[in-house]
Amino acid sequence: MIEGKEYRVKKRACKNPTKKKTKVASKGHVLLEDVQIDGDYESDELGSSDPDDSDREKGPKYEKFRKTQLCKTFQFKVGVEFSSTKEFKEAIIEWTVLNGYEIKFVKNDLIRCRVVCKKREKDDCMFLALCSQVNGQHTYRIKTWDGDHTCLKVGENRSATSKWVSKAVVPALISNENLRVTTIMDDMRRDYGVGITFGRAWKAKMIAREIIDGDATKQYSNLWRYAAEIHRASEKNTVKINVERVGPTLQPRFGSFYFCFEGCRKGFLNGCRPFIGVDGCHLKTQYGGQLLIAVGRDANDQYYPLAFGIVEVENKESWR
Repeated sequence: MIEGKEYRVKKRACKNPTKKKTKVASKGHVLLEDVQIDGDYESDELGSSDPDDSDREKGPKYEKFRKTQLCKTFQFKVGVEFSSTKEFKEAIIEWTVLNGYEIKFVKNDLIRCRVVCKKREKDDCMFLALCSQVNGQHTYRIKTWDGDHTCLKVGENRSATSKWVSKAVVPALISNENLRVTTIMDDMRRDYGVGITFGRAWKAKMIAREIIDGDATKQYSNLWRYAAEIHRASEKNTVKINVERVGPTLQPRFGSFYFCFEGCRKGFLNGCRPFIGVDGCHLKTQYGGQLLIAVGRDANDQYYPLAFGIVEVENKESWR
């Protein structure tokens, strides 16, 4: 009791309770000055959860697949997670090719992929792998893995598709544009121990060239979008596309493409000599054509680009 006021104190059990006599002021009340709060006193409001306990509630952690770690000795196991079934298929194909085995997909859709050995019926090879989606999430996990092949290795591996071979051809084709098909076959046998046919190597070279240069047909269809983007950047930019109408029911055929940037035009008028030179070069693409350019001379006697044009052939009509 303090200054005539009464305080009710609720006592809680502690780990090491100690008995202590208290002075009773009146029935059912104790003096506040005689109450000692134990050091192990726990409060529901101020208590905090143990971080170790919260980690245990999250469940087991699964290993994420990293493409940079994939090699001949890489160990797949149950629980490895992938971002998509496509990533799993590419990884399992490369792993089996590097180890000299052939596989086939008995189940292959957007949510699951089941792989078995191609010699399962012939040599009774029990290799089996299953990767499927996890509870509708954007995660795919290996749920079944029996990676022990009991069959013999092969030299002419059909699992090494032209699409897989093209990934190895891209660096070589960038450094050497005249890469021969027979060279691709020799490189695959030397570096990966895989034998491929001439037709598969040729197709892989075509895929690799398309990866490097892009699809020419799709690039022509994007010209209108490119022209709209140039106008969006600056309304004073000049763009003109000419097409040839072959027939009312046929797609228009590309004729020529001209563009000039506002910055180049202003720079030429304000800082270059009153001289314009023209030149052109051939485009080494599937459809050919020529690139025409108008240049000037700046104060440092250097070439200054002014306008560009892409035409089928260089003649008086195209320079207009």
